[in-house]
Amino acid sequence: MMSCSFDKLVRYLDQQLDLDARLELLEHLDECDTCREAIYQISRDRDAQLFVHRPYNTDKALSL
Repeated sequence: MMSCSFDKLVRYLDQQLDLDARLELLEHLDECDTCREAIYQISRDRDAQLFVHRPYNTDKALSL
């Protein structure tokens, strides 16, 4: 059983893993809530349609 690996999650989403590595990762995702949540978050954050550019408001940050 593989251990948690952020790098492998990203490589999986980028379709850079061979078949054996993909199967190993998918088996790991069945067992690991942390990686399952992480891959969901990574894929969601990469979705350009969900991205909304919001410039940082320095005036508000300085008033804290």
